[in-house]
Amino acid sequence: MAFEVDLLTGIAQHIAGAGLGTWRASGAYTSGETAIVLDTVPATPDRVITLTDYAVSDDPTLSDSMIGIQIRTRWGGLDPRLVKDLDGAIFALLHGMPATTLTGGVRVVSCFRRSGVSMGQDANNRWGRSSNYYTQVHRPSTNRS
Repeated sequence: MAFEVDLLTGIAQHIAGAGLGTWRASGAYTSGETAIVLDTVPATPDRVITLTDYAVSDDPTLSDSMIGIQIRTRWGGLDPRLVKDLDGAIFALLHGMPATTLTGGVRVVSCFRRSGVSMGQDANNRWGRSSNYYTQVHRPSTNRS
């Protein structure tokens, strides 16, 4: 798999392991679950954690890279506190996380939240938030040691 897929899958498994959601590579979830998905924001279920990667910086000679991970959360219902609680629980898990090797072998040196914002309600009255984390990773490649 691509490095980014391994990184996002490892983060998804880490979040699921903390009991904050359910990760399935198949993407099939019941209405009562908090789905953890990659890149897409599915129509259902109402509770979703979406992980999307984006490039931030790469050292030209050393195997140090900074990869951003946008974590979008969504929660159905009229109470915005529930999506804030989910976003806060993810922050408590990831922000300041010590050096870790994720399932799949990606070495995360550090992880911290860079920014976050409320996304308001969607057309189905579900509250959303978006937080951006910077992950410093060890990513050797052909031209970097």
